[in-house]
Amino acid sequence: MRGGLQPIAEHAAYRMESAEPPTTIPSPFSCHSTASRVVKGEDVLYIHPLAIATQPPSMLYMVCDGHSGSEAANYVAANFVRILNSFLPPKPPNMASPKEVEMFSEVVRQAIVETFVRLDNDWISVGHMSGTTVTATIVIGYLLTVANIGDSSAVLDTGCSILELTGSHRIQSNPEEQARLRGAGCTLAPLGFHLQGPARQGELGVGPLRLWPGGLCVSRSVGDLDAGPEVMPLPHIRQVLLPSNGARIIVCSDGVWDLMSLSKAVKLCRFKPASAATAALMGAVSRDLRLLDDASIIVVDLLPTDGTSWPTVALQANPKPEKSGGLFACFRPELDEPDSRDVHSSGPGHLAFLADLDSLRVYPQMRAALQRTHIQHLATVLSNAVGGKPGIDYTMHGANKVSLYRGYTENGMPRTNSSTAVADVASDGANHSNHSAHSAGTQVLSETSSPHGIMLSEA
Repeated sequence: MRGGLQPIAEHAAYRMESAEPPTTIPSPFSCHSTASRVVKGEDVLYIHPLAIATQPPSMLYMVCDGHSGSEAANYVAANFVRILNSFLPPKPPNMASPKEVEMFSEVVRQAIVETFVRLDNDWISVGHMSGTTVTATIVIGYLLTVANIGDSSAVLDTGCSILELTGSHRIQSNPEEQARLRGAGCTLAPLGFHLQGPARQGELGVGPLRLWPGGLCVSRSVGDLDAGPEVMPLPHIRQVLLPSNGARIIVCSDGVWDLMSLSKAVKLCRFKPASAATAALMGAVSRDLRLLDDASIIVVDLLPTDGTSWPTVALQANPKPEKSGGLFACFRPELDEPDSRDVHSSGPGHLAFLADLDSLRVYPQMRAALQRTHIQHLATVLSNAVGGKPGIDYTMHGANKVSLYRGYTENGMPRTNSSTAVADVASDGANHSNHSAHSAGTQVLSETSSPHGIMLSEA
């Protein structure tokens, strides 16, 4: 790791030390719960307050799904907030001023894109070949910003409508990304029946469309240098103003979304509190034997008052929840939840949009800032890499421990290596772990009582 990349425990922003007193802003009270199933040990969950001086604290909730190991995912989790804090303004806007909120929102979007570019450049300089998807959910007052690369999706539930907060970069289902990659001369094909590389011309192949070399099935990620310079870390960004009566956010890795739709996930846990919601979602994943992959879940409830529960908010917004329907209900087609974009501006479930953009198109200058686009001798870089691909794994993305990150002290001293800042909380393979926390005012209380966030990863 280069000297310019300071370990997260040594960075003042993580201790929330600020010369500015926190500004009290209109904010929802929040609580969250997480759950993970470990198969390959490549998913990382990270939850942490931001350094921006607000009261209650602004928060980051992040899911990273690693490729060819968890190294890149752990690296992103260990450095994301430090870098983002350096780009964010020190103070929040006046939430009562639409103009200030709009200007602030644009600054946040630019800060996020700069963060993704910096992370990718720094990770490439490390020289490891692993990569990761990233879905970062940022809550500053009632401003919700979600930025993602890859296919770990997030959905918002108002109680009576839903909104997908992410844009999938899975190549199979994204015609625009297919056109971009083919226009750049990239090879797109499914895995061949020989299971050693791309399908031959005219061969049907196995599984989804992939980018070769590398066999990656997403077109955006941090790292994955062996997939070539067209795999970029430039995220899709969506920003909305949260409804004042409350909302729920569900963020999951593709190990969940490959088995259920956004609408099904919302309906499965809508009238349950956060901890029961993660348990219900993980239970559904565990019972479905079609696919065995890492599965990670964060459920965040954003509530109007500290004493309010999400089931109460959901019942107020949707007083007549769908019934099971009796004996023949299984023969009826499942109805999708209404999309918040289709709800009338005066109706419940309507959301105020601030942005919905692909940063590759809106900030084209950021592509030039990527080191991967300037590497002239990629083959040499690959052959000299510190960490090569540790065997071919052509699951959806190509250590059976769950660990809880405690990144601040070791024997009373700041830890200097994030790889050692991990404490085992489960040693059996395919564990299901569940953590919950509430944030109200200035404190984030959790099972770990750590002010430095939660990170679930491979030990």
